[in-house]
Amino acid sequence: MLDNLSDPVFSLVFDTVDIGLVVVDIDGCVFGWNAWMARVTRRPSQEVIGKSLYDIFPDVRNTRLPGVIEDAFQVGSSSILTHTLNALLPLQGEGGEPILHNIVVRPVFSERANYCLLQITDVTVAVTRERVLRERQNARYHAIVDSAPDAIITIDDNRVIQWVNGAVDHVLGYGHAELLGKPLDILLQTGNQLASVLAKSSVDEKSDAAISVIGRYKNGKFGNFEISLGHWRADQRDFVTTIWRDVTERAAADAALRDARDALQRSHDELESRVEERTREREIALRQLHESQKMESIGQLTGGVAHDFNNLLAVILGSLSLLKKAVPEEPRISRLLDRAIQGAERGATLTTRLLAFARRQELKVEFVTLQRLIPEMLDFLRHSVGPNIEIRAEVSPEVGAIEVDANQLELALINLAVNARDAMPQGGSLTIACHNEASGKSIGLSRDPFVCITVTDTGEGMSEATLARAQEPFFTTKGIGKGTGLGLSMVHGFTAQSGGTMRIKSQPGKGTSVTIWLPQAKEGSRVAEVDIPLAQPKEARSLRVLLVDDDILVSMGAADMLLDLGHSVTEAQSGLQALKLLESDAPFDVVVTDYAMPGMNGFELAQRIKARNPKLPIILATGYAELPPERSIEFVHLSKPYTSKDLAAALEKAAT
Repeated sequence: MLDNLSDPVFSLVFDTVDIGLVVVDIDGCVFGWNAWMARVTRRPSQEVIGKSLYDIFPDVRNTRLPGVIEDAFQVGSSSILTHTLNALLPLQGEGGEPILHNIVVRPVFSERANYCLLQITDVTVAVTRERVLRERQNARYHAIVDSAPDAIITIDDNRVIQWVNGAVDHVLGYGHAELLGKPLDILLQTGNQLASVLAKSSVDEKSDAAISVIGRYKNGKFGNFEISLGHWRADQRDFVTTIWRDVTERAAADAALRDARDALQRSHDELESRVEERTREREIALRQLHESQKMESIGQLTGGVAHDFNNLLAVILGSLSLLKKAVPEEPRISRLLDRAIQGAERGATLTTRLLAFARRQELKVEFVTLQRLIPEMLDFLRHSVGPNIEIRAEVSPEVGAIEVDANQLELALINLAVNARDAMPQGGSLTIACHNEASGKSIGLSRDPFVCITVTDTGEGMSEATLARAQEPFFTTKGIGKGTGLGLSMVHGFTAQSGGTMRIKSQPGKGTSVTIWLPQAKEGSRVAEVDIPLAQPKEARSLRVLLVDDDILVSMGAADMLLDLGHSVTEAQSGLQALKLLESDAPFDVVVTDYAMPGMNGFELAQRIKARNPKLPIILATGYAELPPERSIEFVHLSKPYTSKDLAAALEKAAT
């Protein structure tokens, strides 16, 4: 059959299959190359036919593939090479991402000559699904362990603490990182029973009995604990997981009962004194509990109040801005209107502070100059990495500004600095350098230009195997309990969401260099934030707007602003009513919807509309106190309270 590769029908079938097909002759030259291979290698068949497979993929010479192909010709055997055990071909998807694949090698004989058929199968989706499932299982395990009320501490065979759960904070008073690498004895009274039990026990011995010990809190005080032990082995090392239950209050209660009995015999007055003391302690604990619950309730109430207040301010600011344009230019009236607008804007500032208190404020991209941000971080970074690491910053005046979330950028730099510190246990140097990049096309980025921030250390470096997995979530080369494996993956996610990327270069013994690419701020972006005109330019086209809001007052104010901007408006008081209007084939250019609505909220409505008409622009208007963190970034976000200028900017952004 392979003698008929030029046959149109055979060629059509050869190019239609959704796997890669490569045919090589006994000399290793490519005899057949289907369309799937041309797509994932960016090399058409005309370019590779007749060439040696090992000239097309030079790195293949150092893999098992040449030997497997030779076996197919010599003994007629078939083989499969999997991505997990072999370095295979450099295949890429449409977005430039590597394609994980398996290769089946089969001998094929024809009348004219013998050939070898390579079947390449894309297993990227299956591998990704398996990885996501494993990450979810790990997350559930950590969530379960961290929710335990007892302190859980894992030690190695030298009684050095390797891992702790979140409960050590309220049980023993120590922070998570304070105990890692410390001997277990710092938590025990001298001469305790636990030391002798650990010396005698082993992995092969099991004991269900808890051990009573006197433990030491961080503040130096002692308490009563019941400790359960669990021995296990991993990577040819023995570990012991200890579960610490604080029974101090129970022991104190038992002691108080004994004291009460003795006190009853000695003196009724002494017993009354003890009861009063215990009552006072209980009242203090109850007051503290009530205070904590009150603050939580205030936070929830504050978020709701801020949302309602934003709706009112939206009506006030919108109406005032329209009124100011409608009334004649009279100094006294203009002064009164300006004062009213300033008061409403101060109210908007107040809602922002309330939302910050309620921990519901949305993070926003801002204009960041690295010449200012990085030097301001140096003192904090020096404290984070310690005195034995020298930190240098190289930020020239020519480096452009960027538009990112400044807090997330600072967190990313801290993560990189901490990773560098862990790679330099004996000390070293850490350099943060910045430079401009005119184009990111060489690494698959479409937007230009960029600013690159490179963090370089003189640490231990990474092997190729470690470097290949460095950005995977939960992957870490640190000891148990010494790292989450999320630092680099968090930096990668931040840069990708910001429109950039991250690149890592490292060699064992030669340190590591991490470069994050971030989009450079556009010229005039600062001015654009304050100089947007209140109304649409005259040349802007009139839009047909579907306005959805259950609050009639807010809807009327928004409709008036839209009409003033030169657009036509159709109002709907619910998500269902809006869907009926859209189903009636009424022509709309854009949908502006409130988020918080009964029955169907704005985000759900936007998803329903997007499924029906993917090209219809949608603007979500909200006080940003209630938007879910997983909301889709494809919808334009309009923060309440908004003015005509804000509404015009949102419409312009949605329409483009």
